[in-house]
Amino acid sequence: MSQPLGQSLDAVAARIDGAPALLIALAYDGTLSPLADTPEQAELSAANRRLLRALARHANVAVAVISGRELGDLRAHIGLEEVIYIANHGLEIAGPGWSFVEPTAAASRDALKELTADLAGRLATVPGALVEDKGLTISVHDRLVPSELCEEVRQTVHGALARASHPFQLTVGDRVYEIRPRVYWNKGSAVALVKEKTGKADTLIVYVGDDATDEDAFTALANDITIKVGAAETSAAHYQVDSPAEVQRFLGWLAEHLG
Repeated sequence: MSQPLGQSLDAVAARIDGAPALLIALAYDGTLSPLADTPEQAELSAANRRLLRALARHANVAVAVISGRELGDLRAHIGLEEVIYIANHGLEIAGPGWSFVEPTAAASRDALKELTADLAGRLATVPGALVEDKGLTISVHDRLVPSELCEEVRQTVHGALARASHPFQLTVGDRVYEIRPRVYWNKGSAVALVKEKTGKADTLIVYVGDDATDEDAFTALANDITIKVGAAETSAAHYQVDSPAEVQRFLGWLAEHLG
């Protein structure tokens, strides 16, 4: 069961002090930025941008921002050269001097475009429904859909997946349906690759996330520091905070602790 982070900072500090290097991986929407009605409205605060930059400039500290967003979109919202970008739920990564795209997902682009067109056509008459084509994944948002039509969105998504000739994986988030190619790769795999690329096998990872897809990373990082944002009754994360505001306070504490 996840423990409240605020009651466990001494234990977290002890682990950080004993680590030769840190990789701080943070989800974007719902973690660094509050969830918004549309993806465009979720902005990174100036305070969080300063904290990310300060942490990334520490010796032996790497900072990664991880998201279901497409790589270019994520970069545009963060706007920092110092951080590593893990986009599309880990299927594409951009680090200093290197990049990665999961090969099976890359080969699924045409099938994803076909599914995107099918969903967009079927949901065109549903007010507020948003089908987001992210190249390697699809998001179907129903945050602005009238409550009486949300079941129609759900049935449409499941129906489109049942008709698709290509295998896809569906994850249900906070008012969003995340559709990905069915590949043996997730956010935990992506963070492991980033750790490998930093060149330090004994790096301690601090992973903070709020989404159902972050649970893959929480499970994979059982020996590291994992923090769930929001309700955590069934989460594999070690620690829990209530909101992005608490994440910002934690980053401030971490920056101060690192000196």
